[in-house]
Amino acid sequence: MSARAVNASPPPLRRGAARLSAWAQITPPIATLRDAALLSRQMWCTCTALLPAALQTGVQPGRWHDGVWSLTASSSAVAAKLSQFKPLLLQHLQQHGFALRDIRIRVQPRAVVTAPPPAGTAPATACPQAVAARLRALLARQR
Repeated sequence: MSARAVNASPPPLRRGAARLSAWAQITPPIATLRDAALLSRQMWCTCTALLPAALQTGVQPGRWHDGVWSLTASSSAVAAKLSQFKPLLLQHLQQHGFALRDIRIRVQPRAVVTAPPPAGTAPATACPQAVAARLRALLARQR
């Protein structure tokens, strides 16, 4: 018999290796959040075929709570266009058995990704030079 067969308990979890499903079994609030996230994802997969491809890239499924589903638009233009599809999406999801009362659309612009500064240049700091010099002096004192 191997050592693994004798030791029936699962191996200990490494730090950060716990899965959400394990936590959901322990804590009901996390289980509720997980279930809401899964439902939101299912609704999104159900209705993406109704949206034009260009619009799909600017929308992300959001929170589902008490029959209200939130969609996040990347700009006000995307939100305006998405609001035109709102009645269609609502009807489609209700026909597919989702207990949905309303769809809310919110705008959250995506972060602009900038290129890193060229190698060898100092990154721009947000603090004045006098503050940066004082911080360097304090760090040097600690070493």
